[in-house]
Amino acid sequence: MRFIGSFGATMFTSDEYKILKILSDRKFHSGVEIGDAIGKTRTSVMNHIKNLTENGLRFNKVVGRGYQLQYIPLFYNKTILQKRPNLEYFDSIESTNSYLIGKSNFAEGSVVVSGYQTGGKGRRGRKFISRFGDQIMFSYACNFDDVTEIGGLSIVAGVSVVNALRELGQKNVGLKWPNDVYIDGKKAGGILVESTCSTDSVRVVIGIGLNTTRDFLFTLDALATNRYMDCVGVAGNDSDSRSLFLLRLCSYIDADLQEYRKHGLSSFVRLFNEFDVYRGREVVVVTDKNLTYGINMGITSSGALLLSTENGEEKEILVGDVSLRLPENLDTCIKGRL
Repeated sequence: MRFIGSFGATMFTSDEYKILKILSDRKFHSGVEIGDAIGKTRTSVMNHIKNLTENGLRFNKVVGRGYQLQYIPLFYNKTILQKRPNLEYFDSIESTNSYLIGKSNFAEGSVVVSGYQTGGKGRRGRKFISRFGDQIMFSYACNFDDVTEIGGLSIVAGVSVVNALRELGQKNVGLKWPNDVYIDGKKAGGILVESTCSTDSVRVVIGIGLNTTRDFLFTLDALATNRYMDCVGVAGNDSDSRSLFLLRLCSYIDADLQEYRKHGLSSFVRLFNEFDVYRGREVVVVTDKNLTYGINMGITSSGALLLSTENGEEKEILVGDVSLRLPENLDTCIKGRL
């Protein structure tokens, strides 16, 4: 494992890549066998396996048989990724968002991609659960003059994601306010916008995570998986296609941010409302553990959620978590899991 920079940014060594290639047949291989193949000792192999495990890989270990990969991880084609300027790739990192936010400055459109995040983040301090090579995880950097200009960025990024997926032929893809990507009515990814201010600018990082394999989901709570989660199937199950998709998505974000800077949020409000999987349906919104019921009327010109409440009033929601108003959903949404 080679450590690069800060925030736990690492790259696998050539020996670790060789080990993964040997184990990619999903068969058991002993430490001695692997060591002989790469010219290292059994102890060295054991340490490499330990490092890989700590950075998102999963192995079966059986005495007398050796090591077996539990799944086939997906990698990126770094040659393809290098076609985009100001893109950094790490096999593992604490958080791509934190890495960019921690920089003293960054070029507009800088992108950081990782195969695994040891401390990935979701909204409101939640942990983003990942496994190496099973998700597309990256952060996109942009600069603005004033904090008042950044309020609609999660809306813009959501529209970018949906359009990129639809271009590839992904069916039944939509959005849930404020920042979730849905496939067939189930969560398949999310967006986290973070910012830091200086005296003359606001530096913004848009973090995007998309599930790309259903196998990973079934390592989680099976009930939650079946009922609430899905994956983006069209993003690709090989290194070339997933790398090309990531670059295409970044191009959508490039173009949509230009549109946003010139004309504001109006066109994105229309598209978000078109993509909103819960629009027109009865929902419950959780805000600091308080429940608000009503009909989802879509988002306003500022990106707030407009709710038609039970007493007939229209209420703008600026922050909260939305789920369908179904009795079996209430316990889950109160715990903030959706």
